[in-house]
Amino acid sequence: MHKLQNHCYRTVCGMLLAAAFLACGNARAQGVPAGTAHSVTLGWEAPSPVGGSGTISGYNVYRSPSNPTNYAKLNTTLNAGLTFTDSSVSAGASYTYCVTTVDSLGEESVCSLPATANVPSNPNAPGAPLITIK
Repeated sequence: MHKLQNHCYRTVCGMLLAAAFLACGNARAQGVPAGTAHSVTLGWEAPSPVGGSGTISGYNVYRSPSNPTNYAKLNTTLNAGLTFTDSSVSAGASYTYCVTTVDSLGEESVCSLPATANVPSNPNAPGAPLITIK
């Protein structure tokens, strides 16, 4: 299990900041109309194959609404891919995510380093004005 945990720290911990990027401003840049549901998309790198207790069977994605020590699993079956979209987020809320690997023996790694997404309350609000002083 230690080698599998090391895989997690080296690779799954490298979760892309896609969650924060998509939730913080990309929706505004794409002009999401009012009433469009928010979502957060996470992406991560697969562990490198350097041993461990078995091959990777999939991933579990966990979310904490405000307290990063109170995670709840979001997926009901193992996530086979390297991305996950959380469509159950609320406007104006912050969420912290982590990912674990599950090997072919059913052993689950520790959680990756966390990534936080701040979901905008109004995706159509304009950005701050650019001020030029001469």
